[in-house]
Amino acid sequence: MFPAKTKAPVSIEMSPVVSIVRVEQGIEQAVREAVSLAGGMESLVSKGDKVYLKPNFVAPRESRQGVTTDFEIIRVVAEEVHRCGAIPILYETPATEFDKESVYDVLGVRDFVRENEIHLIEGPLEMIKIPVPGARVLKSIRIPRILHQAKIINLPKLKTHVSAGMTCGMKNLIGLLPDPEKRRVHIRGIHACIADIGRVFQPILTVVDAVTCMQGDGPTYGDPIDVGLIIAGKDMVSVDKIACRIMGLSWKEIEYIRLFNGNAGGQEITIAGVQPADAMVPFNIPHKSAFYHLSTRMIHILDMVFSRIFPMHLNEFLFHTGYLGTNPEILKEKCDQCGDCLRICPVKDAMRIDVYKVNYKKCIRCLRCYEGCRQHAIAVKGFSRPEEP
Repeated sequence: MFPAKTKAPVSIEMSPVVSIVRVEQGIEQAVREAVSLAGGMESLVSKGDKVYLKPNFVAPRESRQGVTTDFEIIRVVAEEVHRCGAIPILYETPATEFDKESVYDVLGVRDFVRENEIHLIEGPLEMIKIPVPGARVLKSIRIPRILHQAKIINLPKLKTHVSAGMTCGMKNLIGLLPDPEKRRVHIRGIHACIADIGRVFQPILTVVDAVTCMQGDGPTYGDPIDVGLIIAGKDMVSVDKIACRIMGLSWKEIEYIRLFNGNAGGQEITIAGVQPADAMVPFNIPHKSAFYHLSTRMIHILDMVFSRIFPMHLNEFLFHTGYLGTNPEILKEKCDQCGDCLRICPVKDAMRIDVYKVNYKKCIRCLRCYEGCRQHAIAVKGFSRPEEP
């Protein structure tokens, strides 16, 4: 169905190059080929450079579920950085409703970076306030000092997004911001803010995990979709435009890309490898109501006050009550109390099958219980949820 071999790029000189490689003989080979076709790591990184790797660890859910960046992609990119004599450093923060410690523990981030000699940034960081050139709404923004004018390699997961339409390179940069700035992004308007953030951070390379992606109610609780690609390029916006085509979209349908692009029109992009038309896998794109978007914005506005009084975010508090977000529920009529969910759950005492209850104060919403229940006795409730099995 798809071409087995990639083709050398043929196009106008100086146009941005985006490589598309099918994962046929493993992720490692596909990543190395995609990076090479995009221009090679050696053209971007020099000996002694500090290179910040920015994956997508939005939630405590795994790559196979279409949620987070595959560790194998991060590993291979880190090896390429090491090969150039540079230092790979991983930096990422999850969505505000998820605890960073829980996300790192469930995904095994610390073991992974230790085994692969990747530095991990943790703990409180010094923030600086910088102006946003050509801003639409964010005239200035607070970012970690270490990331100001840093060399960043963007490692996003290709997914749909209930608020932004799709998430790839540009949207992934929000994870570089501290929580108060993330909240401001949602209050001021997510599309204009993503476009502004794209003027602050300019990754030297974007390598997209488009192996197992997510469609429907992404970016966390949609449905996995097998695409089997690695996409790479030095120009992040061009990468996002090509990712849209692979999803069956025009990039003009995604407002933040359109805002960033301005009135310049579509710059010609050189494709190295598989052509987008041959790699297209149409995604189910979410179309949420105006009420949904208004509710999301209101939660973040209320959080501005809440988080100044209490030591957590409002959405995190509501998340733990079970009144907000995506929640697993035990169906008494189907549950035979086999205990599979207890063995699968990474959190002690989050499940009470004796009384058919979930302790939402402890539940981290990884949904392993839902995916692993042989009796289909776990349902998922909330604004965003995967399709029923």
